[in-house]
Amino acid sequence: MEAKAHSKESYTKPGQISWMEQDLADCSRDFRPLSQEQDAGRILDRLPQAKEGKALHVGVIGAGFAGLRCAEILLDNGVQVTVLEARNRLGGRVHQVDLLGHAVDMGPNWIHGTLNNPILNLAKQTETALSAVEDSACIFDQNGEVISNDKATELLDLVWEIIRDAFKYSNEDCANISPERSLKDFFTDQVSEKGLSEEDQMLLLQMAEIHAKILYKVADAALKHAQILFRTKVVNIENTETRAEDDRKVRVTSSENQTWEFDDVVVTIPLGALKCGTPKFNPPLSPAITSAIQNTSYSRLEKVYITFPNAFWEPLDSDTPNTSQSTTSPFQSFANFLNPTYSPTSNPSSWSLEVNSLSNPSTFGSHAQPTLLFGIYGPCATHITALIKGLSPSSAEYFSVIDDFFRPYYALLPKYDATKPECRPLAVLATNWQNDEFAGFGSYMNFKNSLEPNDGEGTESRLDDDIRALRKGMPERGIWLAGDHTAPFVALGTLTGAYWSGELVGMRILKEYGMSLSKGGNSKEAGDA
Repeated sequence: MEAKAHSKESYTKPGQISWMEQDLADCSRDFRPLSQEQDAGRILDRLPQAKEGKALHVGVIGAGFAGLRCAEILLDNGVQVTVLEARNRLGGRVHQVDLLGHAVDMGPNWIHGTLNNPILNLAKQTETALSAVEDSACIFDQNGEVISNDKATELLDLVWEIIRDAFKYSNEDCANISPERSLKDFFTDQVSEKGLSEEDQMLLLQMAEIHAKILYKVADAALKHAQILFRTKVVNIENTETRAEDDRKVRVTSSENQTWEFDDVVVTIPLGALKCGTPKFNPPLSPAITSAIQNTSYSRLEKVYITFPNAFWEPLDSDTPNTSQSTTSPFQSFANFLNPTYSPTSNPSSWSLEVNSLSNPSTFGSHAQPTLLFGIYGPCATHITALIKGLSPSSAEYFSVIDDFFRPYYALLPKYDATKPECRPLAVLATNWQNDEFAGFGSYMNFKNSLEPNDGEGTESRLDDDIRALRKGMPERGIWLAGDHTAPFVALGTLTGAYWSGELVGMRILKEYGMSLSKGGNSKEAGDA
């Protein structure tokens, strides 16, 4: 389902620009018409006119994609940049590790959308391997039985039809949609109108629930020209008070009591860390930003890799003498396990799971490996990370915990035989973002669909206003926020969104100080010839 796409014509009127498209155009150079590009975009012109003649030094907190892209924009335009990173590496949640000789991504796997996507462009520039994964999926029902291909295709098409209708509904009437109304509510209403049997309605609702070279390309400018300090955890950000407004500084303090003073600071740490109150701000952040941090939620997506001696589920040439692969096996690349009831001991709550095979040579070419990638989220992901907390990934206990939980699902794949060595895993590895302090004990931002009951009367806020408050930051105090939680609405919670957000903050800082944006890497003061 990751690969499914709809053109904007399917949910907008001819010539109409949706509010999300307009927001994206305002937030990213990649989507601006050339006429707007010439003056660095309309959004820059809406900002206050800037101070001139200052030697600018900007601190960037965090060396993930948002921080690195922001640093690149600033460095290309002559700004001095210091990057403070709590980890001992670049990339933040973009991270690869070795699994039996193969590099696997512990962070983002997917490029969401290919139109003017800067991450796709970077992948091409760095000759990073790309795979267009098919959008068909093998669906196992709650009893472990394969749903027929015709039925699965019919229901998946309905899922995407409802998603397209939801885009149209949001685009045409977003101002009148209650914050308490979720996409799931919309689905439930739409499904009841489709004339499906009760069994198909249940299946449809269940189905609806369900990078190293690129990093160093983004980091290139920072590595060459910025001061990067690793193992530097920032615990306090303070505005120093002076009588002259132009002399205001932002003082940053680390956990080792080191201090720095900057003209401006860009805070790119994950939303989850901000929700935990790290770092402290003195004076506190504005009420609008504080409320936005509280209102915006943080997801629990995790991944589990299981590697085998070989891909036992792949058909052999001898298995298919006169038929295509698509007709011999229901499992190609994706499989969904809907609310399984056949693993009551390890999964008594019947959490749904999905798996992606990384073994198909026609899809992954020379990068194919006999590995299954399981995607887990919500309570299921929390359960797995609780089981492995404190365990060494190289320990036998760690291996057993992972294998025992996932065996009932990979055992449903074609040609599985528990007595055969090729059907027994060689290695397992799970992400552990929910136990990671620097990731904010989670993976990426998302939305809850309403305020908590104790938020009180008269406090209703729109989530889009919260995102705008985070994006705005506090430029009057020299404090800016960037990350996947400040991205254009269409890219919130994605790597592309983090990249765009860093770009936008870099451009806004240049405008704030009267420096025009230069593609050639040289900035000039506003008004200079």
